[in-house]
Amino acid sequence: MSATAREDSPARRVSVLGAFLLRGLLLVLGLAGVCLLLAAVLGGSSQPQVASGLLTLVLMLTAGLYAARRRSMRLSLLILRPFWKIDFLRPYRSLAVRLDRTQSWRTAHLIVGVLWALALWWHVDASRGTWLETSLLAGCILVLASGVFGGFLQFWLPRSMLQIIEREVREEDVIARQNSLFVAAEEKILGGSERLVDAYLSEIRPRLVDSPRQIGLFEDTLRRRDPGAHLRGRLWRLPEGMDDGDADKVRELVDLAEHKGRLDLNLYHLRLSVGWLKIHDALVLGTAALLVPHLLSVVYF
Repeated sequence: MSATAREDSPARRVSVLGAFLLRGLLLVLGLAGVCLLLAAVLGGSSQPQVASGLLTLVLMLTAGLYAARRRSMRLSLLILRPFWKIDFLRPYRSLAVRLDRTQSWRTAHLIVGVLWALALWWHVDASRGTWLETSLLAGCILVLASGVFGGFLQFWLPRSMLQIIEREVREEDVIARQNSLFVAAEEKILGGSERLVDAYLSEIRPRLVDSPRQIGLFEDTLRRRDPGAHLRGRLWRLPEGMDDGDADKVRELVDLAEHKGRLDLNLYHLRLSVGWLKIHDALVLGTAALLVPHLLSVVYF
């Protein structure tokens, strides 16, 4: 059995899913316990908005640890160092390393985000907001919405990317291949008949030089549809009525256009996978900027 078959086997998928659910359950229980403890300690306060606000702030800062881990390994080194230096922690090295994987951090980030939303709900219900608090609430809602969208992408996008043949991992590689396809197509029509050139200029060349609509690529992603095969289905009758030489060249040109369509989706996936994160980070920074005067006003008044 090949390595690919072993990786895609149902038993392996079940095992990976089981490990993911187990980690998620443990994280939920642990974080829920911390939240319940904080709620129990702070819940008796005469000012419930202070208790709920403090809990929301703690969860917000906890969720922000993933951003630090994503950008630098220093946080991981700080966390893992005791498992190498302290004797009674050494037996748990392998567990600590597994939990320090990016996937585990991302899972924890999503769970903390859900708990943060619940704490925020409690905080909003327990307090009255001014225009500043209303703006801060709107920012939090946008952060949550972008996070949910990003979680959907993290789940759906890799599966959609595996449906197409083109799987470049850098934008510059995709663009370079698209340029090479255009050059190859231009060379193929040199010395061709007038009918061949007309068919190329009217039906194929626009698909080699134009950028497809973003909404169409998003629809291809959702449906896991191969845009190259869809394009071939629209152009398969183009060689009809041509002599054998021109018909063969048209089929070769359609092949190039098919590859271009797949590369368009490949490029869209690469840009989408990082583009949403830039928006999410910008919303987080904007919300943090609103949070600072909110905290200052709470302390002052």
